[in-house]
Amino acid sequence: MAAQRRISPLRWVFFILLGVGMVVFCCYLAAGRGAAAAARAEGESIYKADVSKSNMPEPFIGGLILLTPEQMARVPMVDGFEWPCGTPEGGMMYDAQPFGSDNAKRGGKHSGQDLNGIGGENTDLGEPVYAAARGLVVYSGKPADGWGNVVVLAHRLPGEDSIIQTLYAHLESRDVSLGTIVHRGRRIGSIGTAGGHYLAHLHFEVIQSRCTEAGMPGYHPAGGMNRLNPADVIAHFPAPKHPDAYDAVRSLRIREAYLSRSQKNPSAPVSTPEGTIPVNPSQFITP
Repeated sequence: MAAQRRISPLRWVFFILLGVGMVVFCCYLAAGRGAAAAARAEGESIYKADVSKSNMPEPFIGGLILLTPEQMARVPMVDGFEWPCGTPEGGMMYDAQPFGSDNAKRGGKHSGQDLNGIGGENTDLGEPVYAAARGLVVYSGKPADGWGNVVVLAHRLPGEDSIIQTLYAHLESRDVSLGTIVHRGRRIGSIGTAGGHYLAHLHFEVIQSRCTEAGMPGYHPAGGMNRLNPADVIAHFPAPKHPDAYDAVRSLRIREAYLSRSQKNPSAPVSTPEGTIPVNPSQFITP
């Protein structure tokens, strides 16, 4: 019988090292593929451009809420803008802190106008605040102590597919509810002090946004952000001299609809609310 051939120890060492090398090489390839997949996922992520929370330029504000499609559909077309306190033409009040003015204490430029009664200090406390234009109430609340009561109206500009908002802050009272459509000149609240934080005045802003930005900073190092100069907007879209007839027309149409419902059953006695005015249906277009 032939003698069995033996493998030398050096060959065993070679085979062992070769096996270990192959295992290490396979692990390296797997790790590289995993890193590439992670990099691709990061590149495709919608969050790649996000900064860390500590580097956010401003803290999150609960009032920054995107308008719903229903709200945007209901925003009415304005017939013009007027001043929200004093006279519609801006009389009997003055601008204590104009739009864009520097305020080192607050750390930036003023994003609205501080409208005060001509008597100064708290002489205008409780004076009425009116809607600067026909609009939809998209915010009515108290976003923060420093803001006090705030009302925000959304408006559709004539001849443009554009929605802007007017913000009325530091109010003593709020006289409108969320979701209400108000006419130009409608009382929406009264001038306040934001719970004693300031002397009485109205902080008034015009905002180019489709979010309800109640509570966002009133000052910004870069300037007005998406704020517009209220005086420029009022000058560019001046209100007509006559009052806004929106509420009167709406009231008549509601009465007309009531009469129409009552007349569907001619045999039933027609009972109309006190003050009902019969209206020719052809006078108005049914929405």
